[in-house]
Amino acid sequence: MHYVSIESKILEFKERLDDYSRLLETVTAFANTQGGTIIIGIRDSDRLIVGLDREEIERYSQEIPQAIADAISPQIAVDLYEQHLGGKTCVTVRVFPGPQKPYFIKKLGHPLGVFLRFGAHNRRADAYAIEQFNRERSGIRYEQQPCPQISYEDLSKGLLGTLFTSYDQSILIGAGYGSTDVSGRTIPNVAGTLLFYPEHQRIIPESGIVVSAYAGTDKKQLMKKEDFSGGIIPMLEQSYTFISNLLGTQYEREGLVKQPVNYEIPLDAIREALVNAVAHRAYDYEAPTRITLFSDRIEFLNPGTFYAPINPENLKEGLSRYRNPLIADALRKKGYMEKQGIGINLIISSCLEDGLPEPQFVELEYHVKLVIFRKTASNHTPKPDQNPKDLTAMRSYFTAQGLFSSMDLAQYLGKSQAMAKKILTELQSKGMVEKVGRGPATKYRFIN
Repeated sequence: MHYVSIESKILEFKERLDDYSRLLETVTAFANTQGGTIIIGIRDSDRLIVGLDREEIERYSQEIPQAIADAISPQIAVDLYEQHLGGKTCVTVRVFPGPQKPYFIKKLGHPLGVFLRFGAHNRRADAYAIEQFNRERSGIRYEQQPCPQISYEDLSKGLLGTLFTSYDQSILIGAGYGSTDVSGRTIPNVAGTLLFYPEHQRIIPESGIVVSAYAGTDKKQLMKKEDFSGGIIPMLEQSYTFISNLLGTQYEREGLVKQPVNYEIPLDAIREALVNAVAHRAYDYEAPTRITLFSDRIEFLNPGTFYAPINPENLKEGLSRYRNPLIADALRKKGYMEKQGIGINLIISSCLEDGLPEPQFVELEYHVKLVIFRKTASNHTPKPDQNPKDLTAMRSYFTAQGLFSSMDLAQYLGKSQAMAKKILTELQSKGMVEKVGRGPATKYRFIN
């Protein structure tokens, strides 16, 4: 028997099609998101390749393109072809991200017929998603939108001086951070407001960074919490210093102050995670960047999903595209951003070189979560018969991911794969975990 990889943001399986309603939703969702592939002839429950007979192949080849053309607007171009997998023949439908988003199912109309791809599922687009589509069609990024509530005179000269050696209204406009309105006023755009207006959260709500530190592996005992604002550059620097001090494992006294000299997590990983959070977050989504320190890990929760063409499957390939190129350019001028496309790999490699488990990137509905494990994680290894709080944390983490492998668990625990398999066997015996698939493609999931 032959199995394939699991369904994802860009991949879906169908064993057979009795009707095309679900297929049409998926085609629409793929076209509105990052494109994707639908393979017919694979059982989605366990990913077993069952294949199709010749009559089914011919029927799908004739009917599916016509069904898509009749049901979806604007017109979507797809590739449909036979594919041989595991000695059997399947039908593959390749959907490309469309240039005329949003696409919608005609009988449902717009906006009810607009679907998006989230993880391995489709969901109807909400008002926020529709607003994003409208903005994309206008060709104006959110960071370019003017902020007429303030003008050049309201900006902080100190913050302007962090980026420019000399500055005036024409320099602000020339750098792309402002424009002139009909009355002749120079007004900053969203990027200019975030960079140079200390009270930017009054104009762009929840645009700061919130750092919280808890005593254990859950949120029961809060130790410290700080909110950082006052401009992107100072809040980046201040939050970095705050987090670094919390991660120190060895300190030396400089005058009256003790400074850390060794850290539980490589500072390169923390710096890259912070800079990426500020550069790539969706500022139009009203939620702060949340950084939460637990005893075994640190989590970066950033508004906005992965920005195309990046997705969970190609994270390590060095692809890069800026959601906020004006903000990214400012961070690059400050020396905070290095070569484009290396940030994620630097986070991963620096942690692995330091003997830590591989960091985890999880795409949630409107956020991306990065989990970096601390060196103390081995002291909090979740075992089936010990420390139920840590078992709860492990269950919560992997439930968010869906299916996971024994290697994923090994990296999370900082243990060998053999030990992870032993733990999984015991969790299965207790009815807490179930196995999906067989052989090298075996995955697991927690049972709610």
